[in-house]
Amino acid sequence: MPGLRAHCTVGCDWCDTRYAWPEDGGRDGVPAAWIAEALALGAAPLLVVTGGEPLESGGLRDLLERSLDHWARVEVETSGIAPPPLSHPRLFYNVSPKLPSATRRWEETWRAAPAWIAEPNATFKLVVGDAPDDADAVRLIAAHRLPAARVMLMPEGVSDERVRAHAATVAALCRAHGWRMSPRLHVWLWGARRGV
Repeated sequence: MPGLRAHCTVGCDWCDTRYAWPEDGGRDGVPAAWIAEALALGAAPLLVVTGGEPLESGGLRDLLERSLDHWARVEVETSGIAPPPLSHPRLFYNVSPKLPSATRRWEETWRAAPAWIAEPNATFKLVVGDAPDDADAVRLIAAHRLPAARVMLMPEGVSDERVRAHAATVAALCRAHGWRMSPRLHVWLWGARRGV
């Protein structure tokens, strides 16, 4: 059975996910063991599969199929670097394709956009920081014909000051285009701390 590991090769410059990883980059595991570990934590209506980049893990489809046996809703956070591995009415995808300022691999995160648009339970979240991120977001959303009702923008930042610096631009774009805003409330409330 393929193993899973917390990792990502997309390489976003501002990534805060690595902050949560163990110093060795994560641990290998198999879906059945990780599901048992999650179930031991107690009942929950939602399981979120995140990474790094879950689509780079060979055992993801098995993990998702098994997870749907135990949770009412399963969500996967991904850059969209590959097409959806599975479609199911209780399986949701939070797809975060990258802007050019984020990583030199940004174009790869847009290649599967048609498959993600065809997945009814996929929403799109773009992280917007300094200019030209605002113009790039508008251009790429239009070029790939992302449905406005499924688009969210999030201000980039791991500090309250940085998030606030980008929030007004993000809010204006959302108002102008009918998109939603996803503020980083945990950063505004608690700052860049683990466990919140």
